[in-house]
Amino acid sequence: MTYRSSEELWASYASMLVDLAKEHGATAVGELGGGANPVLADESAWGFVPTRAVYDISPAELGKAAAHLDKRQADLCAPLAGDGEQYDLVFSKMLCEHLPDPETFHRNCFHLLRPGGRSVHFFPTLYALPFVLNRLIPEQAARRVLAVVQPGRLDNPLTEKFPAYYRWCRGPTAGSQRRFQDLGFEVEHWQAGFGHSYYRRLPGPLDRLEQVKTGQLIRRPVAALTSFATIVLRKPVSPG
Repeated sequence: MTYRSSEELWASYASMLVDLAKEHGATAVGELGGGANPVLADESAWGFVPTRAVYDISPAELGKAAAHLDKRQADLCAPLAGDGEQYDLVFSKMLCEHLPDPETFHRNCFHLLRPGGRSVHFFPTLYALPFVLNRLIPEQAARRVLAVVQPGRLDNPLTEKFPAYYRWCRGPTAGSQRRFQDLGFEVEHWQAGFGHSYYRRLPGPLDRLEQVKTGQLIRRPVAALTSFATIVLRKPVSPG
């Protein structure tokens, strides 16, 4: 378990994925919910992996992704019948908060992995205030707020906003870890981030107060008050 600022967590995620793939000799990697802008499209970073697949529920979003990737349309919140034990690494970035059925999703991750493979996810966590509000207010109101704090995002077809549920999106509490262990995973690493940048375009002292709070929480972590998380889950190798 490690705690750091959310900005550091975000900045390090892409390189952490590449390092994991190289460290464990991954030859097949699946990106879940990659949609229009998959991480695996970066040939300079991921060209060493011969098999790269991107899964998404939306064929329209997949259609925007780079042509050289293997694109697979699938509802990852419904049980997958095929593709079992195909990947050494599966991962997602800012997907988990949008899942209506996280238990089935993570069971699918387990199903997709070869024994010893890793399932890695970056997601926002409750109970950071912006995410609590995003969960509680109507979707149209949330889109209006987003237009203020992230101007231009809704105009970009590669950065569409989707409804968020935040189910299973919590800090590294004992209960959160137990959910993944109950599915058969080993929780190999959980990095938790404090703080966010959503107040930076708002008038007043909110952003400065958020920075002060972030510094205090990094020094004295409270698992329930994280803002983002990166989890690394490992599918055990069956004995014998």
